[in-house]
Amino acid sequence: MSIPISSKVLQTFQPSKNFTTKDSPQITSLDFDDSGQFLLTSSIDESIQLYDINKGKHLKPIYSKKYGAHLARFSHDEKHCVYASTKVEHTIRFLSLQNNTYIRYFKGHQGLVNSLELSPLESIFMSSSLDNTVKLWDLRSPNAQGNLNVKGPNLVAFDPSGLVFAIVNEETKKLGLYNIKNYEQAPFSTFELPQDYLPLRLSKVEFTNDGSKIIVTFDKGQLAVVDAFEGTILGKLLDSVSLPERPYIDSGSSTLTPDGKFLLNGNGDGTVKLYDLSKITDESVNAPISPISSLSTDHGLPRITLFNPRFWCFASADTSLTLWTPSFDK
Repeated sequence: MSIPISSKVLQTFQPSKNFTTKDSPQITSLDFDDSGQFLLTSSIDESIQLYDINKGKHLKPIYSKKYGAHLARFSHDEKHCVYASTKVEHTIRFLSLQNNTYIRYFKGHQGLVNSLELSPLESIFMSSSLDNTVKLWDLRSPNAQGNLNVKGPNLVAFDPSGLVFAIVNEETKKLGLYNIKNYEQAPFSTFELPQDYLPLRLSKVEFTNDGSKIIVTFDKGQLAVVDAFEGTILGKLLDSVSLPERPYIDSGSSTLTPDGKFLLNGNGDGTVKLYDLSKITDESVNAPISPISSLSTDHGLPRITLFNPRFWCFASADTSLTLWTPSFDK
């Protein structure tokens, strides 16, 4: 991005391309590759869809009818991905997107995998399952490299260095920080989110690009900005509108810009609200943060959002995929 990210440019974003597939199945996850050129979706029709963002084209579907597909994540190139099964068994599959063949199977979970994240730097990834375990894997080996027995469900996230990861528990709302080199040891820090978050269901956990803050998103539209060092709630984002409930786990309504300064969140009224996180300081305590803008779409609800890591673009999805780009004429 040669043009600096600014609130002025972000407020000009508008839908530029919309993709629909047969029967418009509900989409449950989005992922860009490291180059930002390619995008993967997974949906409840047991398919993974591959898109070329630069060309604005749908490249092909990849079907996993026998096992289902969720949480499709690129490895550190555009030719391969891992994804979680949703039926029959709970194996994670390593897939070649070029010839649709499986490279490796990661077996061990006894329940639905509800969270799957790759390290930002290495060929390792973590998975959390409803079987009350969080496992560490290496793409080069079928065997789990580590296992944590943690009462679930949980969500997992790597910090930008890849050396620290977070586990947030659905029931207790406790957030634990772990050292990746001592994977199976107790967390070196544990924080408790406030009691008013206890009834809410988690939908996403994400570190800012400097590792100083953790964004915790809940299914009712609430978002908390957590100090990654002290565990205090620095800010609470306001004016979000709850998305209608659905029985499928998805990859979350919020997304950070690559510089970590702004957050976008999809809402049940069809808007994507834009927040300026620079208004939150290290001295803030539960500071109320109002959106600086609302972006509108006529292409369904922005139930899942994800900002491109390299280009001026973000994606939103529900039963169709929408790409958003800025209008520099505004």
